Amino acid sequence: MAGYTEKVVIVGAGILGLACAFRLKQFGLHPLVLEASERTGGVIQTIRRNGFVFETGPQFPRFPEPVWTLVRDLHLENEFLAGDPKTKRYILRQDRLHSAPFSPGGLLSTGLVSLQSKLQILTEVFRHSSPPPEEEGLAEFVERKFGTEILDYLVDPIISTVFFGDSRKMGMESAFPALVRWELDSGSLVRGALRARKSKKNAANTRKNLRVTDALPSLGSFQSGMAALPERLAEKLGDGIRYGQEISDISRVNTENGGPHRGWAIHLRSGEQITTESLVLAVPAYAAATLLEKSAPQLASLLNAIGYAPGCVVSSAYDRAMVSCQLDGFGFMIPRKEGLHTICTFWNSSLFPSHSSEGKVLMTSFAGREGDSALFSASEEECAQIIEAENAKILGITGPPVDRVVWRSLRALPQYNVGHARRVSEISDASRMLPNLHLTGNFLNGRSIGDCVQIASRVAENVRSRLHGENIQMHVTSFTEEKD
Repeated sequence: MAGYTEKVVIVGAGILGLACAFRLKQFGLHPLVLEASERTGGVIQTIRRNGFVFETGPQFPRFPEPVWTLVRDLHLENEFLAGDPKTKRYILRQDRLHSAPFSPGGLLSTGLVSLQSKLQILTEVFRHSSPPPEEEGLAEFVERKFGTEILDYLVDPIISTVFFGDSRKMGMESAFPALVRWELDSGSLVRGALRARKSKKNAANTRKNLRVTDALPSLGSFQSGMAALPERLAEKLGDGIRYGQEISDISRVNTENGGPHRGWAIHLRSGEQITTESLVLAVPAYAAATLLEKSAPQLASLLNAIGYAPGCVVSSAYDRAMVSCQLDGFGFMIPRKEGLHTICTFWNSSLFPSHSSEGKVLMTSFAGREGDSALFSASEEECAQIIEAENAKILGITGPPVDRVVWRSLRALPQYNVGHARRVSEISDASRMLPNLHLTGNFLNGRSIGDCVQIASRVAENVRSRLHGENIQMHVTSFTEEKD
């Protein structure tokens, strides 16, 4: 092969692939982004119609510094809508919504758990324990430390909302390594958290200047919805993105003298072949596995072993007069113990009134726990009716929705189950044998938009360093910063 048709190719135009491409363009490189569908954004999708802003992905995520940097670079500051991080969240127990207790005072007053369970949390600082030698499941950890009631009504609803996950399968070292470290080092989560907070505060005090982002809102959206972010990225990248590009497989490219391969050939289903010196796979684990099945079967096998949870999103709009609940907050979470299909419901129009028509309210429900075959065997219409009926009973809704959007996927979110941390390490080891392949995604670690943007920047820096001949060892780029 005499040369490469592209210097860098990125497969996948989700937020991670787009942010990586944008950063590379800032570095003076001009990557080609290949997207199988006809739109960008991946799980970030906004549907605007009839005066409503429907979100089928992230509703109102946090905006940490990496995202704010990107927002400023894209000149999106004036379109940002700030949300109040102190707005109430609720948890359902026996048909009643209780304020989620995120403070000692809230814990003492909550009716979600008994006095005995509250004491288990409040006295943890005076006890000493050690994690087991083998990775522990989240449910085992919580039950060992605090009891079953805390697991069922405080931990499970939050974990299900964030991860779509099963606490009995989720691994502590995979999903919550900081908690494992706190218990290992301090014998107590509270003591470990206090030490970590003190260490973080001391590190912050060593900085002489206050960053602009320290004074900015921590969460929110955009006037036209979350898709404003990938849409603006796509606008900046222009014809650097090619849509409808279905890839059959990828293969290694050898040097002219038959030496070790240094690049990759991308075989499109259209028959076209694109060769590139550096290849970034910014797609889900199962999609990356399919592409690598022929050229890297060991790595493909490891990627295929990463599990995904199903998900169903129902975004419904109602006449305000038909909803008796005040909807004063973010929304509510539903413990698995309650036996409902719905995992959580966000009250979009309460946080962002401009996302709903006047006199209407907008709410978005996430549903579909693992094993919920009834929900996924139903049609989209039946699925929506099931979720809306549950919301109607909880919120006192007396009429049908005036509009709705439904989205479903059998593989919505990757799961950090027991053994995931070890598998990520094995993926990293296997990828080191494949020069100029950069594998990244939220299936490694780092679930939030903020994490993905930070990962994207690291991937871009890694690609630039390799193209400039620097000796960088990392092929699998993931979010490894401690979150104490």
